[in-house]
Amino acid sequence: MDYSNYFSDLKTVSACLEKRDELGNTGRIREIKDLITLANPEAKKLLGAELNKLKKALQQSCDEQIQALQSHLEVDEVVDFDPTFHSNKYLTRQGSLHPITIVMNEIVEIFQKIGFDVADGPLVETQWYNFTSLNQPSYHPARAMQDTFYLDLKDEKKENYVMRTQTSGMQIRYGETHEPPIRVVVPGQVYRNENIDATHDIMFHQIECLVVDRRVSISQLKTVLQSLFAQLFEDKSLVIRFRPSYFPYTIPSMEYDISCPFCHGKGCRVCKQTGWIEIGGAGLVHPGVIKNINLNPDEWQGFAFGFGVDRVTQFKLGISGIGQFFNGNLGFLRGQ
Repeated sequence: MDYSNYFSDLKTVSACLEKRDELGNTGRIREIKDLITLANPEAKKLLGAELNKLKKALQQSCDEQIQALQSHLEVDEVVDFDPTFHSNKYLTRQGSLHPITIVMNEIVEIFQKIGFDVADGPLVETQWYNFTSLNQPSYHPARAMQDTFYLDLKDEKKENYVMRTQTSGMQIRYGETHEPPIRVVVPGQVYRNENIDATHDIMFHQIECLVVDRRVSISQLKTVLQSLFAQLFEDKSLVIRFRPSYFPYTIPSMEYDISCPFCHGKGCRVCKQTGWIEIGGAGLVHPGVIKNINLNPDEWQGFAFGFGVDRVTQFKLGISGIGQFFNGNLGFLRGQ
């Protein structure tokens, strides 16, 4: 069958594509599609061959008219812009969110459902917000050159700006502009001068959680953590384990693990046969940090915790190496 007469009067590429789609679902093509669903195996072969022949003829007539339209366009000729040419209607494959973004959004949504605000901050930060205000003096190891990217540009204190090493700096920024009680999460990118391996990179993603109220407790901290990860990993039996640690901006400080949601504590490859997965750090906010938010630590208390989203995404989606997130492999990003 010759379809060229259907396209000869069309003047735009989008009109040709619309006509192709219309003809692909009407007439003899539609009739064959309906017959195939009822035909026996032998008849299906014959109908399938005819259908392929008609589709090929239809596509050829459409392509010929598009080529004819394009051949008449001179390079220096002003022509009407066809805004529908790259319409999503004609894309064979649309884009999708990055795996880290998907998990980050899921985490943020869990927090929002229980009344948390969401804040964002600058990637280039002052040393005051990134270190000093969080009770990290100039001699603290985290401020050493091997861990932090320092910029040549200096701030008002004559200190070099840094690429933020943690989202914790937003504790002070948010506290300066919001009245307590405070319930906020801060997702975002952070930068550290790390050795790149299967679980580390110089840029990764963190989420910081801060609660400031007149009375807070470690039991409240544990309840929030358990609720978050039980929902994230869809495991109501998941539990949280604390281990003593040290962070300059919390006292007491602790690291927390979750019971392995994949083997339920029995031991597997993901938890390295321990039954537990190390996630991040937490604790009650140091009184010095409360003071830097311009609050009285005798009246206000807080708890905070954070963790790396990239690593949690690895666990949740079963991804072996962090490098896969950023190597541009389209098959991986499409979930293939």
